[in-house]
Amino acid sequence: MLGPEVYADISFLVNFFMDFLILWASASLAGIKIIYKRIAFASFFGGIYAVGSLFPGLGIYYSLPLKILFSFLMILLAMRLDNWNQFKKVLIYFYGINFLVAGASIATSYVFNSNPYENSFTFVYLLAGISCALAIGLFGKKYLLNKFIPNLLNFDIELRFDNNSCKGNAFLDTGNSLRDPLTNRPVIVAEYQYLKNILPEDFKSAVENVQDEKDMIDALIDTDWAKRLRIIPFSSIGRKNGMMLGVRADQVIINNGTHDIFYPNTVVGIYREKLSSEDKYHFLIPSQMLQEG
Repeated sequence: MLGPEVYADISFLVNFFMDFLILWASASLAGIKIIYKRIAFASFFGGIYAVGSLFPGLGIYYSLPLKILFSFLMILLAMRLDNWNQFKKVLIYFYGINFLVAGASIATSYVFNSNPYENSFTFVYLLAGISCALAIGLFGKKYLLNKFIPNLLNFDIELRFDNNSCKGNAFLDTGNSLRDPLTNRPVIVAEYQYLKNILPEDFKSAVENVQDEKDMIDALIDTDWAKRLRIIPFSSIGRKNGMMLGVRADQVIINNGTHDIFYPNTVVGIYREKLSSEDKYHFLIPSQMLQEG
């Protein structure tokens, strides 16, 4: 049977090691510079705090509000954060990883524990938690950036013009602040190649054959879609007063994952290049549209 001093030693080492891995993984996912000395320093205090819970007289310091405050302190000790947004991001990852690690340990206990009512500690459970934290720290950022977040921000979209329509994948662009100058409503951006097949021939001819912007606009005014034509002002790096050609769609339908959202008379900006170098999406949806839906 383990004595109380040995148990305190084990409790300190386990919590120090787990706090270190969780703080390291949180910094990695949040894109914060990892300073191992600071993480070790914060984890040391985490281990001491965990040992304190073994003493009944210190129970007042382990209420839920104080535990949350202590986690804030650990994060501030472990990382050099520049602003409140960075702190919030790290805090979300910190608690998310904590829950995942705890879940992995509990799940392992059910698999390997022959007696479901026995809650004894074994290093198999610890190994499961360590493996989970390591996997998140090593591969989590790559998965989040390349798989989870892109899939989360991708939506099916359909644009309708008279009796014609085009469909494709759209990406939620939080930086898209384009607005129709006539209605002040947000504008969708679409690749020209995806709209090309539904555009009238005279409209396509003007877009493809006239190089000068002013001459192009003059030519487009005489096309069948003159009433749909919009000129959208924008600013970008290296171009403060840019103008984007746009057309008004009769209806835009966006599937948000649970149901279709319908937007009548929505302006679509025409982008001549590819929006995604990997061809993953062909439209950009402003975040305001989904918020309104």
